Formats: sequence, C-alpha cells, structure tokens
Amino acid sequence: MNSLQTPQTIFPNWIRGLLLAATAYNILWGILIGWFPETFYQWVTESKNAVPSIIEWQGKAVLAMAAAYLACAIHPGKFWYLAFFGALTKLGGGIWFYYIILEQEVGKKGIFHLLMNDAIWIPFFVFIGFRALAYKKAKQEGIFDTEP
Repeated sequence: MNSLQTPQTIFPNWIRGLLLAATAYNILWGILIGWFPETFYQWVTESKNAVPSIIEWQGKAVLAMAAAYLACAIHPGKFWYLAFFGALTKLGGGIWFYYIILEQEVGKKGIFHLLMNDAIWIPFFVFIGFRALAYKKAKQEGIFDTEP
C-alpha cells in the first residue's frame, strides 16, 4: 500500500523548527564568541591564556552557518546540501577545536563545548540533509503538483 506523500510527510515542520532553533542557537553563540572572544576562550579552555585571533573568526563562521541553516529551513529543496555542509562543519570544527584550540587538553567545559556545539548536531543535520534531498527529488518528480 502506497502512502500519500506530501511536503509535510517528507519534510515536516518539526524539521524546519529544528533548523530554525539551530539558526537562533548559532546567532547567539556567534555573537558571544565574536563579541566576547576572551570570555569564551578562557571559559572553554579553563585558562587565563591570551586569546588567539582565530577565535573571532570562529564567531563569524558560526554566524555564517546560521544563515545556511535558515536558508535550508526556508527552501529545503533548493538548499538541501547546506544540511550536509552543516554536519561537515560541525565534524571538522570539533576536530579543529580539539587539536588547535584545546591542544588535546580537554576539561569539563571543553567536553561540554565539543558535545553541545558540535557532536550532538551532526546526526540531526545528516538526517535533515537526507530528508531535504528526498523533498527535492519529490518536487522534481512532480509528486506535489496538484492538477484540477
């Protein structure tokens, strides 16, 4: 038995909501990192070391990803690849942060940062990417077209 495929069954509103939550989360996190790099760096490394200048760029990259998540939420069929890109940036960003910023010395706050800001999002973005790709294919096949 074939079930009816609608835009809502392929790419439901809760997925859009999750992408919008990721957008808001990245905006807030990007502002924190970009405007208060010293606070962020000293908190996550649990040290009083000088802040590397790359941290400010990290904040800008986080803000840019907010725009990518928003675009995918609004037009999943057109920007389906941005969810996969988000998963890739979370994976790469976490590895980079662990080796370059934390220098493989992770305290409780560093673990929290790596889990909550990178690892936890990866499976969601991969799942969303596949759903957005299915949405794109269904749209191309004209499944959503209604004929009078």
